[in-house]
Amino acid sequence: MHFRQLLPISAALLSGCQACLHDHILAPRLENEQAALRRGDVPAPVKMAIQNVRVFDGYAVGKPQTVIIEDGYITSSDENVAHIIDAGNRIMIPGLIDSHTHVQSVEGLENMTSYGVTTVFDMACQDYALCNSLKSMPGLASLFVSMLNALAASDHKSKLGQPSPELLVYPGKDPRFLVDYAFGNGSDYFKIVSQVFGPPQDQQSELVEYAHSKGQFVVAHAADVASYTRSVKAGTDVMQHIPDDGLLPPSVIKSMKENSHFSTPTMEIFRRAYTIQPEILQFLRGNSSATNTTYEHVIANVRRQHLAGVPILAGTDAVGNLVPGIYFPFGETLHHELVNLVSAGLTPAEALRAATIVPATAHRLHDRGAILPGMRADLILLNSDPLLNISNTRDIARIWVGGVEYANVAKLT
Repeated sequence: MHFRQLLPISAALLSGCQACLHDHILAPRLENEQAALRRGDVPAPVKMAIQNVRVFDGYAVGKPQTVIIEDGYITSSDENVAHIIDAGNRIMIPGLIDSHTHVQSVEGLENMTSYGVTTVFDMACQDYALCNSLKSMPGLASLFVSMLNALAASDHKSKLGQPSPELLVYPGKDPRFLVDYAFGNGSDYFKIVSQVFGPPQDQQSELVEYAHSKGQFVVAHAADVASYTRSVKAGTDVMQHIPDDGLLPPSVIKSMKENSHFSTPTMEIFRRAYTIQPEILQFLRGNSSATNTTYEHVIANVRRQHLAGVPILAGTDAVGNLVPGIYFPFGETLHHELVNLVSAGLTPAEALRAATIVPATAHRLHDRGAILPGMRADLILLNSDPLLNISNTRDIARIWVGGVEYANVAKLT
């Protein structure tokens, strides 16, 4: 049995992408992607048993047991096992999930996979043919995408290029067509860019309500207190980023908890912006002229959300080397984000859940995030215990994606 041959990309790439590091993101070269997508078939894995492995169950690491993989999923049946692996008493965790990134190439997916990131959520893709093709890459990280963001015409980013004028949000105009357009072109969820000059409260609420009526969920970019407050009030399901210009009002955090909203704070991009790459700040803040921005606000807001019981997701906003002058690597940065979350008050087990079962639940992916029969065999075998030190998630021995072992594992340096 073989997976189907992937089709090459037929449409030309657009000139840019509306990411959180928005219009300065360059498109990958078409010829490179065509070659990568013609890599050929990936053979289906044989039924295998991984013995003598200690499994992280979301709370603790258990005693040595056997994990059996068949047709890309975990099974409880031990019949007809064709291959046995001795894990040597190592620890197994579910494949990691990056809940906020910008992957636009096969190379980006490979980099993610090499660090054990087996599911990624791309927050903006203007080339529908490209991203729909990247969704089906056997043996590499699964890709889920927002194809079109709700961006206000008054936002400075709309003046720099994409999307085209007819796909912007204008005052007094019904914005709901954007939801239909996005999902009609392959979006897995809908994203609103909520900033100082972003869509006003009434239009955000209208977009969220309409997407919900279609059975879809909504995420929102919001990196300042005012924009974050508007998005929470609108009923956004998953908040992206966290304010660095002040503390969130207790009422906002309470509303998130009461309405089962999730937070993807992307602490790592803020940490880098405030320590080694200050040029990142202009992308995060957009037109904001706020002067009271600090990384301490980021840490405090995440800590307060966590203490209030708001579910936290691990996400990075990584773009690789797509932005001139900025290198924000795929995969590696998610491991840094886990360290950041622990520094904000999460336990190592909670940080691992923020990159496994919690984002799987938030994004309605019921086939991953835990090591149980019936779940996808997205698995990481670790040499060291991440519950003793969360940095041990980087000490990777082996990786499987949908039961397919990934050979080029990023080694601890």
